Amino acid sequence: MQFHLVLPGLAWHRPADAPDLPALANLLGHASHAWQPAVTLESWLARHFGANLDRLPYAQLRRSGETAPPRPDAHWLCCDPVHLHFARERLLLADASGLAITRDEADALMAGLNALFSDIGHFEAPAPDRWYVALNEEPRPFFHPLADVNGRPVELFLPEGEDIARWARLANELEVWLYNHPVNAAREAAGQRIINGAWLWGAGPRELRLPTPTGQIQADQPFARGLARHAGLEAQPADRYRDGTALAVVERLQRPALHFDTAAWQAALGELEADWFAPLLAALKAKKIQRLRISAPSDKHNLELDIVASGLWKFWRKPRPLAALLATAPPPNPQNP
Repeated sequence: MQFHLVLPGLAWHRPADAPDLPALANLLGHASHAWQPAVTLESWLARHFGANLDRLPYAQLRRSGETAPPRPDAHWLCCDPVHLHFARERLLLADASGLAITRDEADALMAGLNALFSDIGHFEAPAPDRWYVALNEEPRPFFHPLADVNGRPVELFLPEGEDIARWARLANELEVWLYNHPVNAAREAAGQRIINGAWLWGAGPRELRLPTPTGQIQADQPFARGLARHAGLEAQPADRYRDGTALAVVERLQRPALHFDTAAWQAALGELEADWFAPLLAALKAKKIQRLRISAPSDKHNLELDIVASGLWKFWRKPRPLAALLATAPPPNPQNP
């Protein structure tokens, strides 16, 4: 049996901050590794599931992975809350991961959006930082994914293709409306960054067929859960290693790495040591798993690791600390300029 563990954020390029974890070091000591070009988690997952469409319906897939089921007759577009700010005369975008939007704030904003923009579609926020709009027709432009734009100049990632004027106008109207909303007045008074934009992205054809993977899947991330559902599987929680799982997507490191939060990243690695690395090492030694693959996609590199159970007898291969592996990373090769 092969097990595949996906750990976005593992390859954070700061070797000095990597703690020494015995089980992980043992796995790395017996692993072959390859540094590959940057790739987002969503793109990596889509490729793994065999979704090779030019216009992959990211919004539909992510919305399908939320707790409440989506409207089956709608075309979905992500309408994610963001913070826009100027730096050196360029407008930059920051995603909602650092905004700490509350449920009450999201509900108030959804009510206002649906009251004012009902002619566009129906707005939803299954989570305070994940917003959607259900449309009657599929939007025609190409929208750049939010992960590509985060931290970068917005002007480089404007919609392309057909009917872009309509969606550019909607984006501008959303910015003005959000900026003037009482929710943002309260946030500004409290010293918080305001929610002054919504990034539209993720359009694609509604019909999507995916091959059914072998084995069970563990994931908490909505996009991964949505892919699994479209492939005919219901993902299990990604809280710890479970026998019989073929793929697990674990996000505990992603947000700390994104925000350069060393303490949170180290704490998450410690949790992964107990919940994943030690049990996986034991499963390899017991031959319950014949092969373990670990993938760490990011916007700088994609780290791929491969450990086979039959190689664990090679006693001369010493444990390799994560810091030593991260020190071999090539210069970052970002996915976008």
